[in-house]
Amino acid sequence: METPESLNGFFASSVKINSKKIFIIPVVGNQILLRLSDNQAQPFPIEESDGGVLKFFCKNRLCIGQWQGSDCEVWDLMKEAEACEGFVCSELRSLLASSNDPEFSLASRAIQIVDWYRKNKFCGQCGEPNELSCTEHSLTCVKCGINHYPRISPCVIVAVVYEDKCLFARHPNWPVDRFSTLAGFIEAGESAEQALHREVFEEVGIEIENIRYVGSQAWPYPGQLMLGYMASAKQDIITVDGVEIAEAFWFRYDQLPPIIAPPTIMAGKLIKKFVEEASERYG
Repeated sequence: METPESLNGFFASSVKINSKKIFIIPVVGNQILLRLSDNQAQPFPIEESDGGVLKFFCKNRLCIGQWQGSDCEVWDLMKEAEACEGFVCSELRSLLASSNDPEFSLASRAIQIVDWYRKNKFCGQCGEPNELSCTEHSLTCVKCGINHYPRISPCVIVAVVYEDKCLFARHPNWPVDRFSTLAGFIEAGESAEQALHREVFEEVGIEIENIRYVGSQAWPYPGQLMLGYMASAKQDIITVDGVEIAEAFWFRYDQLPPIIAPPTIMAGKLIKKFVEEASERYG
C-alpha cells in the first residue's frame, strides 16, 4: 500500500499490510530507544533487522500504521532494555528539536498507543480482561463486549495579539525566563472557540475576537490533540489569575522572551506566525 503523499510517509493504521520490511519504534517506559552509531543517536524509526537484540526484552508489539510504505510497530520493552549496547533512551520532548512533523507524529502515536494498551488491559465496567482487536485499535471486553479505544483529549492553544505585540505567560512551575502562549483543555459541551474565549478570560482577564485556526498537533502527554489558533485582544489590560498563570506580559515581535517554544511544536508555530505577520505589517 502506498502512503498518500500529503501524509509525508506516515499513515496511521491498526491494520498490517504484511510488508517485507518492518520499521519499529522501541519504547521503554515513556522513552524511545534510539540506535547509536559513532556515539551519535540515529534517526527513528529503525528497521526490525537493526533491533534484533531488543526482541528478548519485548513484552508487546503493536502495529501503529505504515512508515514510508512499510509496516511500523511499537515495541513495549522491559526496563532492562535500557542497558542494551548500541542504544540510548531519549525522552519524547528532546526529540522535538531534531524531528520533522511526520517523525514527531509517528513517535507521538507510538507513545500514546503503548500507554493506552498498558492502562486498559481490564474492562472499566466489569473488570474482566480485554482482548486486542485484529482490525482496529480497540480493546474489547471478553465478557460484556464493550470496546475501549485510545482516548484523545482536545486542547486549544492560542497566540493572543494586540497590535504589534503578543501575549506571553509563565506557568508557576516554569523557570522565571520561560514563557509561552496560552492553552487549556476543552470542557465537556464546549466548542473549541468557546474554550478559547473562556481560557483566555479566566487566565489573563482578556476578551478576544477575530479567531483564526492555524493547525493541529498530537501532543502525547499522555494523549492530547492541540488545536492552534491566532486571536486578537479587545484591550491590553492583563489580569493574571495567579493559579494557572504566574505572570503575563505583552512582547513586541522583535523583543521576544529569552526562552520560548521551538517552531517544531504548536506553540512555536503560532509564535513564528505572529512574528512573520507583525514584521510584514510593522517592520
